[in-house]
Amino acid sequence: MLKVSFWNRNREGFTLIELLVVVLIIGILMAMLLPAINSARGAARKAQCANNLKQIGLALANYEQAYGGFPQNKTNSSDRKEGRGLFVQLLPFMDSNNIYKMWDPTKAMADDANKAFRMSIPPAVQCPGTPLSRGDRSMVYGHKSASYTGQAMDYALIHKAVDPEDGQSYDPPLGQGQTGGSGIVRIDSITDGLTNTIIFHEHAGMPDTYWDNVKTGSVGDGTQSEYSPNCWTGNNSRPAGGSGNYWTYLRNTDGSWFQPKWTEGVGIVEALGAGAVKARRLVNVTNTGSAPYSFHPGGANAQFADGSVRFVNENIIPLVYGYLSAQNDGKPATQEDVEMRAWSDAWPVVNGRYPDGTPAN
Repeated sequence: MLKVSFWNRNREGFTLIELLVVVLIIGILMAMLLPAINSARGAARKAQCANNLKQIGLALANYEQAYGGFPQNKTNSSDRKEGRGLFVQLLPFMDSNNIYKMWDPTKAMADDANKAFRMSIPPAVQCPGTPLSRGDRSMVYGHKSASYTGQAMDYALIHKAVDPEDGQSYDPPLGQGQTGGSGIVRIDSITDGLTNTIIFHEHAGMPDTYWDNVKTGSVGDGTQSEYSPNCWTGNNSRPAGGSGNYWTYLRNTDGSWFQPKWTEGVGIVEALGAGAVKARRLVNVTNTGSAPYSFHPGGANAQFADGSVRFVNENIIPLVYGYLSAQNDGKPATQEDVEMRAWSDAWPVVNGRYPDGTPAN
């Protein structure tokens, strides 16, 4: 009988060179694919972050339908003690009623009865692109008898009056001075238009602090003596800057960033000189105060009063961002200006200068 064997005794295996070539090819393919994979992941995190802000915007709209206006972000002493921040009021409208039911409004937020509540975190207030986006991100809110530990969030309310770059003061939406104590901000008070007024922006990374994407410290160890703006149960404050209401950061000759001194009533060019403000930026410089800061390349998400979300270029003119952050300044900034990196002829020129004092070309 004829026997057929499928085993070739003379067959040779792969040589070492052939194996090395295969490994090299696989390595090249992986090197080509990894940036694309990382880019896709980054885009997904950016989209999820924008979706979070859209959920917050939808919650604000539903709150307005229920109560006739947006919730006011109060900052008097009793509110600080009780910790009844804006997000606490929005929980029933954010599909987080289960967390809302954990809150005991008859007790101070610092009370042990509310510990489980303040240590919980609504999913829509943390950006997936932030380091430590999952897990414990506890930080101290407030000071003295009003202080307590809670979880950090990645979005800040533009709250206090701002002194951007032109020496003027502008009213932001939902601040304490908007309602006369009623606790409701009517949408007709946003005279610049809902589509042209930013309510929330990204302010990511707390309790860790960052300058130019470099971690510089943390406020999560209980040493923070001032009001931490990013504990989700507390009140937001300080739209930009640690101790002043300015809206820009200037570049030193050594490449580092610094915050200019208080310039209320004086334009920043007039206060510091035209040479000092040639390199200035607001977005993605630092997450101290409540400045707009994200871990997305090229900019940060911002949520407008109409509920829409736009990605703001990190090189936007800081004063334009200030105009977008004010509800009744009468300046012609629109949503499209989130890409504005240079003054255009459409903006008013007075005595040969743009609104921030920069000489017109």
